[in-house]
Amino acid sequence: MKKFLPVRQKTTLIYIALITTMLCLIRLEITHAEDGQHEILLTQEINPSQKKKKQKLQEEGKQKRDPSKKTLPAKPHIHEELQQIKAWLESIERDSERRPIVSEEGIVDDLAYPLQTSTKTHLSGGLTFIAQGIQNNRPQFGGDGGDGSLSIDLIFESEIRENGLLIVRGDFMRGEGLTRLPPLAAGVNADIETFIGGPDSFHLIEALYEQTWGKERYRFAFGQIDTTSYFDLNEFANSETFQFISPLFGNNPAINWGGDQNGYGPGFAFHIHPIEAIEFNLGVFEGDGNYIDLFDQPFIIAEIELEYHGENLEGHYRFIFWSNETNRAEIINPTVSASHNRGFAISFDHELTKALGLWTRFGMQDGKVSEFDRHASVGLQIKNPFKRSDDFIGIALGKTWVSDENKRENGLDKNEITAEIYYNFKVAQGIHLSPDIQHIINPGGNGLIDPITVYGIRTQLVF
Repeated sequence: MKKFLPVRQKTTLIYIALITTMLCLIRLEITHAEDGQHEILLTQEINPSQKKKKQKLQEEGKQKRDPSKKTLPAKPHIHEELQQIKAWLESIERDSERRPIVSEEGIVDDLAYPLQTSTKTHLSGGLTFIAQGIQNNRPQFGGDGGDGSLSIDLIFESEIRENGLLIVRGDFMRGEGLTRLPPLAAGVNADIETFIGGPDSFHLIEALYEQTWGKERYRFAFGQIDTTSYFDLNEFANSETFQFISPLFGNNPAINWGGDQNGYGPGFAFHIHPIEAIEFNLGVFEGDGNYIDLFDQPFIIAEIELEYHGENLEGHYRFIFWSNETNRAEIINPTVSASHNRGFAISFDHELTKALGLWTRFGMQDGKVSEFDRHASVGLQIKNPFKRSDDFIGIALGKTWVSDENKRENGLDKNEITAEIYYNFKVAQGIHLSPDIQHIINPGGNGLIDPITVYGIRTQLVF
């Protein structure tokens, strides 16, 4: 579930090339000779002592010139024209300064450039390769071994009116990842998504229009939307491409998200930020995401977010209420269809120091129609390990409860426990490498299955 925010740039590539050619280490200095003639002096930057000496000589009526400096005569009227050109070029140079790019997980990668940008359009993306292996896996589930997956995300943004943004996001996948697994609550690779037509094709994830007003205190979005782009956010556990790979720690598995299997579908989201310390979010989406009988059985979600802004430290505390009105079969009586699934969830993140962040999630849903009715997780993010300012470590521990109905129906006797640790290592500008280990006890809530260990490595390229 990837999050990208719009980036505003004010120049084109032509301007950038022009600035690079014309303004690299050179400035225009307009000087006046004592006899009233105007001259153009092309010179390198001079130090303060040289400036003082030059001013003193000018006051004495003696203009000295360095023989190495090239002086060309010019007509008096050229002075104003050159000043205008100089001001124009300097304004372009200021506008071309790169603005930090905010990636999907909320982490600012100020060394990454967008693939293409202009005054009103922005094209960016990322390439993610994940290779995983499994140990202590029973032969009946495929035994030990390894598999991989590749995904490419492309995000196009265009400002089509003031404070209005068109966002289109697509995804290309290759490979199904690690599939030799026992039954689990949510898998081991959140970057794997299910699409009609198989993984080896391009898929439309989002196509929406977003409008903000009132100094961005109000925001409204509608179209094809990733529901997790607006709800259940978390600063330290929200991105499978930069943070935790396990789906259990990217978003709350105890929320029966609307839309299709991946949480994508038609709908709208409304955001209100009346004061600095509080936000309100409301969303209504198609329950199954198939565009048939739109909103006949909707997914409705409301979130209240409280914000803490201390002395250089921040915290966010989100309280979520949701209802999915899509009909679904009861676990004990599959012929009986329940008309809804409802629940409650929280998502907290808090900076303990600038180098240490704490996060937690909890959620619950209706056990009559859910195999797992509760989930709780807690974790840490450690920045600047080994004095590497661009690296960070993530540690998480989670428990997913099997519903009583599922235990009785399928003979399960335990609850699934998952731990994960990763190290995000910045190799170079826009390139990150993350070794990752997951350990799962009581897979799928079955105490008869031995614990398994999933090890892997993730390569992320941002462009």
